[in-house]
Formats: sequence, C-alpha cells, structure tokens
Amino acid sequence: MKKVISLILLVTLLFSNFTYAEAAKIWSKYVAKDKSFSFHYPSGWKVTEGESVIVIENAKSKEQLMMVMLPFEEKKTPKQHASGFISMVKSENPNIKASNWRSLTGTKDDHIVFDLSDKINGKKQLGLGLLIKDKSSKQAIWFSYFAPEADYYLIRGYGILEGFLGSIASGSSSTAPKIDYTVDVGANIDKNAKGFLFILEFALGAPFTKSQEDTILKELKAGWRHLSKEELAFYDEYPVLAKSIMKAKQKDIEKIRKSFEEIIKEIIDESDQKDPAIKIIKSTMENRGKIVVKGDPPLTEMSLQAYSEIIAYSMLLQEDDKASPDKITKKSVDSIKKQVKKVWKDFSKEDKEDIATAPGLWFCLRAQYRFGTKAQQKEIRNSIKKIEQAKAVVKDDKGTASTGKDKTNVAMDMTAHMSMMQIQQMTFNTYMWSRGFNYLPATGKMW
Repeated sequence: MKKVISLILLVTLLFSNFTYAEAAKIWSKYVAKDKSFSFHYPSGWKVTEGESVIVIENAKSKEQLMMVMLPFEEKKTPKQHASGFISMVKSENPNIKASNWRSLTGTKDDHIVFDLSDKINGKKQLGLGLLIKDKSSKQAIWFSYFAPEADYYLIRGYGILEGFLGSIASGSSSTAPKIDYTVDVGANIDKNAKGFLFILEFALGAPFTKSQEDTILKELKAGWRHLSKEELAFYDEYPVLAKSIMKAKQKDIEKIRKSFEEIIKEIIDESDQKDPAIKIIKSTMENRGKIVVKGDPPLTEMSLQAYSEIIAYSMLLQEDDKASPDKITKKSVDSIKKQVKKVWKDFSKEDKEDIATAPGLWFCLRAQYRFGTKAQQKEIRNSIKKIEQAKAVVKDDKGTASTGKDKTNVAMDMTAHMSMMQIQQMTFNTYMWSRGFNYLPATGKMW
C-alpha cells in the first residue's frame, strides 16, 4: 500500500481557484492505521480501511469511493486487470458492468478509464472507474466512484476521484486538494435543459404537455450527466438564447421560429427514431393542428391541452399558493379536457377564440415563470390563482347566485371570470408576441 503514493492522476478537468482554506472545509484528512500514507476524502464521508482495500462512503447520498490493490500481472493490460476484477466481483454483484473504455490525455501512467453501472436492491447505480498499472512499482490499482443514477454526474465523479488520487502522500503529509466537487452540476443541467425545452417549443410553435416535458427533460439529463465540464459548457447558451428570443421584435419572430424549426427537423432526421423524446417531438409536429371539435374557430388538441393546464394550475394554487406549473397532474388536466369538450358548444365565439390562443399564453407564462424573477413568478401565481377564486360565486342564466363548485361548470367559467387581459399584459407583451407567431384567429390553427 505504501507505493500507492506515487500514482497521481493528472486530470485537469476540474481545477479551480479554490484556496487551501476553502478546500479544507470540503475535504477531510485520513492517515492510515500504520501511518505509512495519508489522503484526503470528501468531508462527512466514512472511511473503512482493509488489508488491500479502502472504501469511503456517504451514507446520506449513497455515494461510494473505493481503492483496491490488485494482484499485478506483467502481461496483462490495464483493461484486462480491470475486467478480471469485475469478473471476480460479479459473484456477489452480478449486475455490475463496465463500458466506454478509454484513456485520459496528458497522463504517463499505463491506465484505462471506464464507465460503470450496477443495480443494488433494485436501485440503479452509475459510476466511473480507473485502473492504473505501474510497472516500476509492480502495482495494479483499481479506483471507482458510484452514485445513485438520478444523482450521478461525470463532473462530480471526476472531481472526487481527482482530489482523492492527487492527495495521496507518504506519512501524514497529505494536503487538501484545491478541487471543488460540490458545484451543483444538477441545477445547471436543469436550467440548461429547460432553456433547450423553451427553444424546442418555440420552434414547433406548440407547448408540450406536462408529461411530454418530463420525458424530454429526463432524456436530456440522462445524456448530459455523462458529459465533461467542457461539453456541458456548450449548453449554457440555451437559457441566454431563450431570453433573447423573448425580447425579439414582433416582425422578426416568425422568421426566427422557422429557422429553428428547420434545425429541429434536421436533428430529428439524424436521430434515433425510437428515442422517446424524438417520438414526442415528431408527434407534436404532426398533431399540433389536429382538430378535436369542428367550428369557427375549431377546438384544436393543442388549445384544449393548454387551456386545461391553465385551469388545472389555477385549481392547484388554491391548495398550494407556491406551487409551480410543473406540479400539475395529468389526471387533473385530463378531467378538465373532458369537461371542455362536453360544453364546447355552449361557449361564445369570443370565448372560443380566447381558448384558441391558450397555447401562446400558456407557453409565455411558463417561460416567464422559468426564467423570471421570484417577484414575476409570484405575480404569475397570484394572477392565475384568481381564475378559480373568481368562480367562488357565479350566476346562472336566471341571475340566481350559486357556488362555482359544480364540476361541469369548471371549464366554462374560466373566460367569463378570469382577467385575461391582465395576464396578457403581465407577460410583458410576450402574449401578443406568441400570438403573432402561432395563432390565426380565422382558422383556430397555430400557424
């Protein structure tokens, strides 16, 4: 174990301007039982030292860092050493798998890097592995990092492994690595994914349903969690681009939208047609003008969905006045959709035209909620909450007051009582902006 101190991984991916004082707060020092070597590990984790293995675990996050000294075989490559260890582990961990074998640039050690996956107690784990073979010291050492699938990010794995490896030193001389593994990669990926989603919806001229958004976001994040810092940086432009589009002039909107739509079409043509996200995008493009109920204007599937989501959100806010649009359920939306179709014939033409513009309005409200300030988010919630509140007391055709709790009237009451113009103005004219690029009053279609 003493010779391990000479094996320092030269990864430069996550070096930061951290000071040693800051580093000491997130890294803790461990000195071996025999005092022969020391290293630093993430603060709060538990170290277990064995004869040829060191396991470092985070009980709260279920993350694990491991180092194992393997029997050295001169003729075996680093990959063969790693594969042999995986085969041995499979007797107790049959689900463990390695993939994407590769080497790190800028390193002199004979090594192999690979992705890992496992399933423990029915829960999937993802990880990063490294096998270093040092011929001079006759050492073959396995390093690995694992985390639950939903919380795994390549950047964090690299940071933790790099800091751990770089801190290994003889005796008790280890110093805290100047690497910040605590950066909230997940929050940044979420922000960028939602920026991409905005651009996608803008390009199609159609907002996705809540379930469709969830599927697309899941697919995006699943792919992005395996990207490096440099690769992820490319997507930092999406939120910026989204805000730029929202400030574009009315006369330029449709031209911009069409250019993005062409790009989306090219991406779809070059993508795996079985991919869940691609299927949703194709379906949206094909059905965005689908007519549910004929008329002047007709009720389109997109208008019906958007309108019902607005109502569902207003109903949700009665129970939780701080809920975000992402919290509405498919069950509540589907219930309202049925009601709208049932009473559609009773709506006035003006009401029908208002409902036909719902996709643009809902698209803008959600966009401002995602990219707006806390004050803007609160204003949106308060405004939409009033839709249901306005139905607390309504009058029937005979002028008799009644409570608005009759579920058959839920859908009808929206345009009669909501302050639509207030909400339109609240979106800093993005409602008119969206209406300009995706709604034709004469046909009720979205473009």
